[in-house]
Amino acid sequence: MVSAQEAARALRRWGLAAMGLTALCYAANAWLGPLNQDEGWYLLAARRVMAGELPHRDFFFTQGPVAPLAYALLGWLWSPFGVLGGRLVTAAMGFAALAVGAETAAGPCRRDDERWTARLVFWAFAGLSLWMTYFTCIPKAYALCALLLALALRWVGPQGAAWRFFGAGLALALAAGARLSMGVLLPTVGLWLLFRREWAGPRAWVWFGLGGALGLAAVFGPWLALWPESFFGAQAFHAARERMGLLGPLGCVARFCRFNPLPVALGVFVGWLAVTGRPQLRKLPQAGAPLPGLWLLCAGALAAAHLAAPVPYDDYLAPALLPLAMALAAGFAMLPFEAIRLALAKALVPAALLVAVGGSPLAEAWFSAGQDRFWPRLKAEPDLALLRRAAGEARAAAGRLGTRVIWTQETYLAVEAGLDVPRGLEMGPFSKPAPLDPAAAPLAAWAGYTFALRFPDLAPAPDREARLGALRAAYGRTLGVFPGFGQGHTTLTLAERTAP
Repeated sequence: MVSAQEAARALRRWGLAAMGLTALCYAANAWLGPLNQDEGWYLLAARRVMAGELPHRDFFFTQGPVAPLAYALLGWLWSPFGVLGGRLVTAAMGFAALAVGAETAAGPCRRDDERWTARLVFWAFAGLSLWMTYFTCIPKAYALCALLLALALRWVGPQGAAWRFFGAGLALALAAGARLSMGVLLPTVGLWLLFRREWAGPRAWVWFGLGGALGLAAVFGPWLALWPESFFGAQAFHAARERMGLLGPLGCVARFCRFNPLPVALGVFVGWLAVTGRPQLRKLPQAGAPLPGLWLLCAGALAAAHLAAPVPYDDYLAPALLPLAMALAAGFAMLPFEAIRLALAKALVPAALLVAVGGSPLAEAWFSAGQDRFWPRLKAEPDLALLRRAAGEARAAAGRLGTRVIWTQETYLAVEAGLDVPRGLEMGPFSKPAPLDPAAAPLAAWAGYTFALRFPDLAPAPDREARLGALRAAYGRTLGVFPGFGQGHTTLTLAERTAP
């Protein structure tokens, strides 16, 4: 019979191993992860803020202002290193979110071995998911939202101090300012605290609401008061897309299950035990007993909000995995039959490495750009390495031409080259259409996403070939061609202006 102390020591070793392997997953995704169009315009927006501009006031942006402001504050860390710098800073936020989430999941447990079981399960479910570490590594809003959500859930506790509930409300308001759909958590947690007054304290929901209200006023107040047309116009962009019908949510859930097989499988197992009571899960201490229910409620609210989107991509569910993994970790720690629980917990790390890392389609995407009929298309170099090579040539050409501006909708190329884009192209392929003005930039670069999307519904643009023809005519001196470039692995052309 293994004692609780011996079990705790063994689980701690496995938990620390899972943390170290999570850091390796972040490092691998930072260098090998496929490029995503969004990381270009998020970082470009941050550079615009660093230069004194503001989203919605000075340039088009489709989310709240918090993410560009946060990345601008950290610009001294990432900006000199381009997209890789942005990925490393984002990975640090993502890892911090997982660390806070792991400690929060362990909080309600009574014994040391139970707490290390919860930590280990959380790291195996969330940290050893290449899907989670990828989407909280590339510069989008997910890592920042996950960190703010983890902090908010960390501060919600029984009979807690007023500042904790105030801080939780403020954190969720900031998360809504980074990604608007995160706003669904404010009424979700607020109402939960209202109905749990005896546990949380009679004024917990008031302090939470005060923090949330002040946060929303600080984040959205200036934009709604001074630039409402730009802000609401950006939200119309989201509503303009044609709905996919039932196939959209079903496909989103299917891809989530494909990328996260362990949380899904063990979640069904723990959920079955909780519902049937055979065998019955051990009880959490009274002080922490309601918390897994709150975490599941948050995961469900986030999933529902994102599945209701016109086109629900699977990465929309990334913030929901954090509270889901927390609830599953706490439930797993309460499994009966301690010997079996200990054996299952120890098996999670090798199982996650085999299934969620080695078997993940994202691991394949590190080295493959898809398949040409029978033959896989292997990459000659990582996407980021090709981006850096193309950006080096663009930077050299810009220096020769004496410009700091490049006409491109491949915004991560501009970020990596340390260049800006003409006014109106800040959102890359999602930008509002504008007449081509070759005088705005003596240098241009285009690839498969250029002019491909019709604004604002993002359907295929019917006039793409005509607009590409005008672009090629204006920039007729080819400086470089880069096959397999960027998201979609299309051909990038770098060219110099020939038209006056």
